[in-house]
Amino acid sequence: MDAGGRHNLLRNMVFHAAAAANLHPELEKPGLLAPRPFVGSTRENGDSNDVDPPSASMRRPADVYVPRWRAGPPAAWDFAVTSGLRLEVVHDSARDPEACLKSYEDFKCSHLDTKAQCQSQGISFLPMVMEAAGGGWGKTARGVWSELAKSSALAFGELQTTTASATQLLQRLSMTLHRENARACLRRFGGGGTVG
Repeated sequence: MDAGGRHNLLRNMVFHAAAAANLHPELEKPGLLAPRPFVGSTRENGDSNDVDPPSASMRRPADVYVPRWRAGPPAAWDFAVTSGLRLEVVHDSARDPEACLKSYEDFKCSHLDTKAQCQSQGISFLPMVMEAAGGGWGKTARGVWSELAKSSALAFGELQTTTASATQLLQRLSMTLHRENARACLRRFGGGGTVG
């Protein structure tokens, strides 16, 4: 499975957890943001004036869309897996183990001005960034896990198990990440990618 497949497995697991918590999530909800505006005969990002340029229909900032989050506006959960072992961040990672997570959260928010555009549409943009080698999550994602565990506990009427719910979800996500990393290594070295 490629990096996109690993991303999709993690996204799908969280989608199912949100559905079980009665949050009514949607996968890859299209049309959350308006298409990029035109500047002359091209869109501001350089796409030509086609009938339906790819970027016009691809403004999907939500891998998982939650229509009502924290008893407020909808939320767009945008998943990413990064690594603190990349050459350009390894020195920062040695000083701060969360440096690559913070950096990638900032990138996800600023790329195509996604966070500001979501806010202008009344949507909370939440980058859900996981570190590939250690399996840790960024600060935003950790906040989501806490709230998701509370919602799940309420849905199942088990308020005392909020921490256990969050821990179990994080353990399943971490195991999925490491299993997919192992498959990728086996494929790279000719093992066929067979992992339990």
